[in-house]
Amino acid sequence: MHSSAMCCHSQESAFSGVFRYLANGTEFTKVTKFEASGLARVQGEFYAVFDNSMALGHLDDRFRFRDPHNLLIGPWEPESQFEGIAYVPENDTFLLLHEAIPHKKTERTGTYKPFIREVRIKKDYSDYEDVAYCEYNIEFVDSNKGFESIQYIHTPGGPWLLGMCEGNHCEGGETGKDKGNGRILAAQLKWNEDGSCVWEPSKTIAVPEGAYFTDYSAIAYNYETQKLAVLSQEDSAIWIGDFIGDELRFASEEGQMFHLPRDNHCEMIYCNAEGIVWVDNYRIAIASDKAKARQPYWCDAKDQSIHLFAMPMNWDPYSPAAKANAQLEREVAEELDEAGGSNAEL
Repeated sequence: MHSSAMCCHSQESAFSGVFRYLANGTEFTKVTKFEASGLARVQGEFYAVFDNSMALGHLDDRFRFRDPHNLLIGPWEPESQFEGIAYVPENDTFLLLHEAIPHKKTERTGTYKPFIREVRIKKDYSDYEDVAYCEYNIEFVDSNKGFESIQYIHTPGGPWLLGMCEGNHCEGGETGKDKGNGRILAAQLKWNEDGSCVWEPSKTIAVPEGAYFTDYSAIAYNYETQKLAVLSQEDSAIWIGDFIGDELRFASEEGQMFHLPRDNHCEMIYCNAEGIVWVDNYRIAIASDKAKARQPYWCDAKDQSIHLFAMPMNWDPYSPAAKANAQLEREVAEELDEAGGSNAEL
């Protein structure tokens, strides 16, 4: 499968520059880092989560510097371990993913469970209120290798919550580095007699092997085009496949690979891409986490930011991946033939 580069970023901004006030109107001076981990888009505006804060970021697509319209909703502290956000249109609520935290039922085994916090933002954007707090019924051995992203999908069989595992085979360690084995778990919400709730997974969706990634940091579904985008932080790339949402399955094993822009030396510069959302059929927004100390210094330039990317000019959002790949192969073959002919003339 051939791969392409994203066309360009049409706009981007550091989170530290877009927020001037906390939601209560107080200027913040102690906030020094924005560890962005997830993105949602509702009615033309973005909502971001940060794993080092309980606050939700709210901003429009202009990304203007210190614009009063851009707000941090809710308290900044404590750290949240939020790794994903999804919008529920039926309830006008958001689902916030706590990656993997110790639970009283699992403390003795040393395992962790994800939790889903459902919240509703107040009309004045001053804060948000909890609607439900439900465990996701799966256990992870590694607290840092659980779910990295969630996607809410409404089907004829009811609503489902998709959870993207960070590691291959839904595992950590060496097994989690076995490229091309991404896994998505699909769960439905169940309410118990005691009033507690649980997201109960009943389906595992294997991401096609063409998404040959070291890790998986986010997913985003486009209802109109039925395209599912899968983002990798370690590989700084996006794989896009045809996904039948109503049936919770990939239409085929085919997909298209797109690398985020590199520098003039082909080095990764978007080293910490953690959140992704479709803006429309031709653009994607990505949120970047804080650069790690072990990473090259040039990764700092794009970290803790929101980026808007355009797809390549030949991108057809309605074309099946198999057709698009076949067309790309023909174009590459033609270019090679032309190059061969030119060399023969010389």
